[in-house]
Amino acid sequence: MTSTVLVKMNTCGKTHRITVSLRDDGDLDLVIVSDCKNVQAYAEKIQKLSMDDITEFCNSVLNSPENRNLLSVPCLVPTGIFNAAWKEVGLLSKSLCESVGSNEVVLNIE
Repeated sequence: MTSTVLVKMNTCGKTHRITVSLRDDGDLDLVIVSDCKNVQAYAEKIQKLSMDDITEFCNSVLNSPENRNLLSVPCLVPTGIFNAAWKEVGLLSKSLCESVGSNEVVLNIE
């Protein structure tokens, strides 16, 4: 089984398709298709995730300085990966995801 999320970064006009698949050994395979060269470079460094990587935010390979420094601070790709991974392992309900459709960050509040 796989879980896929789409991250649309309207501020930079880039779109990222994130797919996570649970392996028999308990780790997760990560595939990111993106039109952003920085996200592509980030994706090349992170192709496999452990359960610790998706449950320990601060110590995750997703947030390590040597990987995260490829992305701008507001980039939502790491958050998208966490969401896809949680969905894949059952920490985030697939039916809830289908029901709500998306989360959002509202940038223009008056």
